[in-house]
Amino acid sequence: PSKKKPPPARFRTYSVSGGWEVLVGKSNSDNDVLTHRIAAPNDLWFHARQAAGSHVILRRAGRKAEPDRKAILEAASIAAYHSKAGKSSRVAVSYTEKRHVRKPRGAKPGLAVMKREKTVIVDPRLPEH
Repeated sequence: PSKKKPPPARFRTYSVSGGWEVLVGKSNSDNDVLTHRIAAPNDLWFHARQAAGSHVILRRAGRKAEPDRKAILEAASIAAYHSKAGKSSRVAVSYTEKRHVRKPRGAKPGLAVMKREKTVIVDPRLPEH
């Protein structure tokens, strides 16, 4: 039986409200792996707007439930924290399902384009738990 081994520690892992797991890329190449290999199509993908930063995935892990607004805002705050805008007080973070994120042909590692995004404004910070 093939057991899925946990991803190597190339990602930071956080837990947000409702017990949702959030994964954060540590470098451009890790962002690529996280977004295009690890994330499932219905995982939520977050990125600070108009700022370089980590790709952040809120894992649905086969759960049918929708993450609530609090979990989404917490994941967005993590994305803001791990971006160049991380020292600002309010950061716009876009998110969408991973299925709407693609890598342009020939793009550098870490570059991604999203469609159908929603945007939230959050304070950059890490979860307290």
